Amino acid sequence: MKILLTTHVFLPENFGGTETLVLSVALVLKQRGHIVTVVTGYPEKDELGDINQFDEYEVDSIRVIRFRHGRTVLRGQSSVMQNDYDNPVFEARFRQLLVEIEPDVVHFHHLERLSIKTIDACKERKIPAFLTATDFWYVCPAHTLLLPNEKMCDGPAHGGANCLKHVTEISQPKWVAGIVNSIPTYVVERIMCYLKRSNIKPSGSVGNVQALARRSEIIGARLLLLERIFVASSHAKRMFETAGIMGGKFRVLPFGIKSHGYVKRIRQRTDRPLVLGFIGSILPHKGLHVLVEASKLLPADAAVKIKIYGKSAAGDSAYIKGLRMLVQNDERIQFYGTFENARMPAILDGIDALVIPSLWHENMPLVSLSAQAASCPLIASDIGGLSDVIDPGKNGLLFSPGSASGLAQMIMRLLDDHDLLEKLSEAAVRPMDIDQYVDELELEYRKVLERSI
Repeated sequence: MKILLTTHVFLPENFGGTETLVLSVALVLKQRGHIVTVVTGYPEKDELGDINQFDEYEVDSIRVIRFRHGRTVLRGQSSVMQNDYDNPVFEARFRQLLVEIEPDVVHFHHLERLSIKTIDACKERKIPAFLTATDFWYVCPAHTLLLPNEKMCDGPAHGGANCLKHVTEISQPKWVAGIVNSIPTYVVERIMCYLKRSNIKPSGSVGNVQALARRSEIIGARLLLLERIFVASSHAKRMFETAGIMGGKFRVLPFGIKSHGYVKRIRQRTDRPLVLGFIGSILPHKGLHVLVEASKLLPADAAVKIKIYGKSAAGDSAYIKGLRMLVQNDERIQFYGTFENARMPAILDGIDALVIPSLWHENMPLVSLSAQAASCPLIASDIGGLSDVIDPGKNGLLFSPGSASGLAQMIMRLLDDHDLLEKLSEAAVRPMDIDQYVDELELEYRKVLERSI
């Protein structure tokens, strides 16, 4: 089969969970004789025009076609917000690729700042299209369904009025956010309803509001055209349905990982310090600050070391600066930067327990599966897909999201109960191997292709 995969960003510049999953799937498919192409995006810092935005390269012999884009209004558009989900330049090139490549299957993994209307293009050419939802971008412009005050969100409500207030708060000056938040929700709802149905295409800020008002309906309608929507946990499926994606052909399929190479080391308490690890993007919704705050609540003589692996896509952000101030000269906490995915087994082998203090509705982070493959216990927020991976007290520990004191209590349990670490480590659950995962994908592809014969 000729198979086309998409993701919003990709290696080598980006190597988060979605990118790692796409590469792993692509490599297994290629090993099985399929012809695989990855189509992706790349957010440029500088603004670009409509031309010379596509280039090609290879990652591990996988052909990659990349769309280089900036925060700018493109032809046929009236707002930058529309680019988030409906980019006409990318859509036009994607349609060409469907003609050039003639894929048997298209499997979307992310479409942020590409175009949800590529699903239309597949439908028109009768090419089966699938989606793996690795986060909640399809119902939340901020991906996370997490409000600025760190409270959970169930998705668009009041015609998207809550989304407008949220986006304004995280993207505009405080005085602008203050004005928007002071407007009664029912008034914002009426304004957005008018703009949503209007034939006028305003530009600037009003155009952005119109694009946001139309976002849920446009994306939701396309998701119904897919052959299958894969989600890693039943929690993710519930969140999509709660946010209004009803009638989608969901299938809960936990992510697979390349599980060989991991050292299944049974952790045991010794006289040396307990080594805790954090691996992931250093962004507010990942909750690293909760771990740092929890470390401050531990007794001064608590024998603990904390290894932090990761970086921020925003560079040396205000969040990272705040973290460093919080850490100050605490020698127990060390920042190690990022590492290539191939080093994951070695990194995990140097950790006694992995901490995942997320604040958002985690789908099912690949690092949690990698930790289980290495028999590394998890201490995580009782939230989202994490709760699907962890059986509290058996293979890991859970605490209330955002609770530094709750996390500190879990760490103290490991310190005080000499046998607990070993018990949790021995009960690690073997995750699905990437080959088994691709078996399931191929099965779904072939079912649909056989029906069309």
